[in-house]
Amino acid sequence: MKVGFIGAGKVGKSFGKYLSNNGFNIQGYYSRSIESSKISTEIVGGHVFVNLEELVKASTVVFITTPDDVIPLIVEEICKLKELQEEKLFIHMSGAHSSNILNDIKVKHKNSYLYSLHPLQAFADVVTAVEDLKNTVFSIEGDEEQLSVLTKLMETCGNDFFIIQGEDKALYHSAACVVSNYLVTLIDLGLRLFEASNIDSQKGFNALSPLILGSLNNIKKLGTAEALTGPIARGDINTIKNHLSRMEEKVPHLMELYKVLGEETTKLATVKKLNNQENIDSLNQLWKEGKL
Repeated sequence: MKVGFIGAGKVGKSFGKYLSNNGFNIQGYYSRSIESSKISTEIVGGHVFVNLEELVKASTVVFITTPDDVIPLIVEEICKLKELQEEKLFIHMSGAHSSNILNDIKVKHKNSYLYSLHPLQAFADVVTAVEDLKNTVFSIEGDEEQLSVLTKLMETCGNDFFIIQGEDKALYHSAACVVSNYLVTLIDLGLRLFEASNIDSQKGFNALSPLILGSLNNIKKLGTAEALTGPIARGDINTIKNHLSRMEEKVPHLMELYKVLGEETTKLATVKKLNNQENIDSLNQLWKEGKL
């Protein structure tokens, strides 16, 4: 397997280094920025390709690791190449798009197979990302014919993976956004409430960290419904009323988000923890109050 990369940013460098560490033959990088390609080859190995055609010809597996908005432009460039005689796998690493974004390649190049391979990981910097990739789970989606090439690649690297259908890629990506991006927003909400209580946000985060990590560990061990604790799970109506009353005085702009989260948490609580219908009705009434 001869692996080439179109795109020499953090994802391309990190994943290229990870594959190289696992014994794969990295041909090199093509990028609009020659300097980026040079840096990548210094880290990973391989050659700097000055044009896309040379990289595609030298590779049997081509990873597209550009920003999402650039992928259609890369597809256009690949479609302008003379028809490829050898079988090629074209794989983008976007979480948001299915392999369908590459479909025009197959129209021009009949021997092409199209995939998306997405790591459920954030790429902060190359060194950290390469280390984190050892424990990263990937999603694979695309043509059935050569799917085994990607599954074997994952098995060689020792990574868990799951195979999804192209039409489910948007839902898959939305799940990743919720637990990654929205978790940050949720923690920010907690810190703003701390600040409203005259608690420094950094000290507040340090204090909350064991609680956050403990909750994550409980979810891992027990699942979400069993891991849920707190006043909603206990049906402590007066505690919730006190929350809302004080928030209305000091941070009324945060109440709507708190209520939305409270309403969903009430639904989750009824699965395992909350079974008193009077308490459930009282909580749901609190979430509705003030809504249009």
